[in-house]
Parts: sequence; structure tokens; C-alpha cells
Amino acid sequence: MLNTPVVPGVLLLGLVIFVHELGHFIAAKLRGVRVLRFSLGFGPRLIAVTRGETEYRLSWIPLGGYVQMAGDSPDETGSMPDTPDHFLSHPWYGRLFIAAAGPLANLITAFLVLVGVALTGVSYPDYPNRLGVTPDTSVAYQMGLREGDRIVRVGAAPVASWIPIFLGASKVPTDQPLELGVTRGDSTFALSLSAVDREPLMSSLHRPPDPPVIGNVVTGMPAYKAGLKVGDRITSVNGTPIANWNELPPAFDGLANQKVQLHIVREGRAFPIEVKPIDPTGGPEGKQGRIGIEPPVQGVYVERHPLLASIDIGFRATGEAVVSVYGGMWLTFSRPLYYREYLGGPIFIAQAASEQARRSLDSYLRFLAMINVAIMAFNLLPIPVLDGGHIVLALLQAVRRRPISTRGYLRFQKVGLVVVGSLLLLILANDPLRLVQRQRALDRAPKEVQVAPTPP
Repeated sequence: MLNTPVVPGVLLLGLVIFVHELGHFIAAKLRGVRVLRFSLGFGPRLIAVTRGETEYRLSWIPLGGYVQMAGDSPDETGSMPDTPDHFLSHPWYGRLFIAAAGPLANLITAFLVLVGVALTGVSYPDYPNRLGVTPDTSVAYQMGLREGDRIVRVGAAPVASWIPIFLGASKVPTDQPLELGVTRGDSTFALSLSAVDREPLMSSLHRPPDPPVIGNVVTGMPAYKAGLKVGDRITSVNGTPIANWNELPPAFDGLANQKVQLHIVREGRAFPIEVKPIDPTGGPEGKQGRIGIEPPVQGVYVERHPLLASIDIGFRATGEAVVSVYGGMWLTFSRPLYYREYLGGPIFIAQAASEQARRSLDSYLRFLAMINVAIMAFNLLPIPVLDGGHIVLALLQAVRRRPISTRGYLRFQKVGLVVVGSLLLLILANDPLRLVQRQRALDRAPKEVQVAPTPP
């Protein structure tokens, strides 16, 4: 069910919105504020039920949600409410607590999800346990290893893939010798390493490089909009032949924001595709070019952690997500014309969620955590009508020692509606535009069969 294209996005967005609004709801109840409506979505109601003083509803437009509290805006006469169970009647710290509770709920959820992922298992791309090119100048060659050899045992533990080779070696104290079991053709032999030789040899081991075949196209990135597909083989970049995946990243360096011609092979047809890399780091323009493609996954290694280690991993991963999200926001605001087309709304999130669900459950859960952090960061922006705007008003009252006037409050809210409305229009317009760009790029691919040379 999770692999159904629409389901992962609906589940993810629904959970993120629910958690955020639940944070506001609980905080309002704790402060004694009357909640009139708890809604997932905007617009006309689809389903509604009333319990006590609160109407709980599911609305038609899935662009967010809201908790409507009594007295959260001036009344019809323009007067501020002055009733204990009204939002605007509460002291500044009470309103700050209620406003901050939604983003805080998203942050806590992200942390708990990441702890859960560490407990149940983090997936890493894994590869066959076969050695790649082993130059005669390398330590591995000098100690008797050759290209094509397979390491099948580390110490007493058998290994069947690449990552366990190094994990197994790390479990043996560095001041002790280590024995590797190696197969070459039909024969097997043992390679004994002294404590001195261990690190130099392990550092000189390399697996065979991946072929330059696309295993995943990241939604919204240049490759996506250029019409590249999973299974495409890239044979050259701007006329430079590409033999393996390791040659691709440096081939795009220095080409950010420039049109780059790729020659690809797709289902027996060879043709060019034009793509414009971006520099995702925000560094010197053009220094690092990326188009948003990944190699095929050959295998998966799952690593599980104990509870205390998982809490530590969850804490650090949440911090990294916060830094990443705010870094992306800074790039968007500092270079809006460059990064605006990579903003995404519900369609983009749904596509990305489906993409992550196809990879693995833990990839999907990590994306869920990242979206929770993104929603937290967006809502904390000091923009009227967002949670950050309410926090600013509360702090302003704390400094001035008196609340903002009704006229000032209404003006503040109007500015916020314009700003948030403009942001939503920009984000929502990008989603269908991105789909149209990709479909046009796919339609431009030649339909006639052109026999492409078989790669070695």
C-alpha cells in the first residue's frame, strides 16, 4: 500500500499537519483557551464531527490546517476580546506558548521519528564484496590481492558484501592482527595482517566503480526537468566520454548555471539531452555542478542501534536537519531568482514522498522527519498570520509592556496575508510548471529506434 503513488504523500502531509495543529490544540487547552475548530485542510468541510465545544473537520483543500480559537482576532466592532478563554486576552507568554507549540510539536516528532529509524534499522547502499582495480603500487597489490578477488571472511566472521568487510575489521582492536579470507576463482586463501599493516591495507581496498547508469532521478532537480529517466546510460558530458559513475561528478564541476549536453542511451536509442546543473552549496557560482541523479542500488545493508545510541543519533540527525533546512531557506531568500524554482508544494512533497517510499521505509521516515523540520522552520518565520508573527507580537508586548493596538494588529495581519498568499502562489505555481517541463522534455526524446553501441 505504501508504494501506491498517492498514498505516501497523503500520509506524510496528513501526519505533519496533524502534529502541528495538535501542538497548538494541546497548548490552547493547557492555557484554558476555548478551541472552536480543529481542521485538517482549508475551505469547505468534507467530514465534520463536534465533540464538546470543538468541531473537528477534514476540509477539501489539503494545503495545511488550522486551529480556530475563541478571540483570536478583534471582534466585529474592532475591539480586542477581554474574556479569560479568548486567545488575545491571554498574557504575552501564554500566546507565545500556544504559537510556539505547533512548531515545537513538529521538531519533537522529527526527533522521535529519527530515533525510531535508528532503533529499527538505517539502510545504507551496499555492494558486492569483490575488489576493483588494484594498482601494482597499492598496498593491497603488494600484499597479494588482485582485481576480482572476493573477501569472504573478516576474522572468524563470514561476509557477503562490501560494508561488513570494514565493520568487521573495526570490531577487532587496532593493536591486534587481523585475518582475511579471500577467494580467487575456485581457490580460497587466508591473508594475515599485522597490527601495523591493517590500516594501510584496508584504506587501499576499492570496489569496482558503478556504471554510468541512472538509478534514481531526484524530483525537481535539473535532471528531472530535462527528462532524464531511471535506466538511462550517460555516455558523454559535453563531448567528454564517461566510462563509469565516478567520472560523472567531476564532469559537472565548474558547469553550474551553464547548458551542458549529455549523450545518453535509452532502450537502444542514442540521443543528446541538454541539462543545466545547479550549485546546491550556494558557494562560488559554478564551482560545484549537480543535476540530481543517483546510481542504481546494488544492495542494502541495514544497521540497528541500541536505545541510548539511537537517542544520540536522533539528536544529532535532528540538528543536522535543522541546519540543512535553514541553510536552504537562506539560499532561497538570498538568491530568490536562482532557487525559487526548486520550491515545492503538496504535489512536489507527494512525489518526493513516493520516491522515498520506493527506496525503503527508513528513507520515507527520514523524509517525514525532514518535512516536519521544514514546516517548523517555515511557521517560525516572523511573518504575520504565521506562528512566528504571533511570537513577534507577544515578544513586542513583553518589551513595550502593553499590547499592540487593534488598528496595528489588523494592519499586521493584512500584511501577513499578502506575504503568505504571495509565497503560496509562487510555491503552488511551481508544482504544475515542474510537471509540464518534465513532460515536454520526455516528449522531445526521439521515438525512432537508433541502435546504440553496446557498452563494455
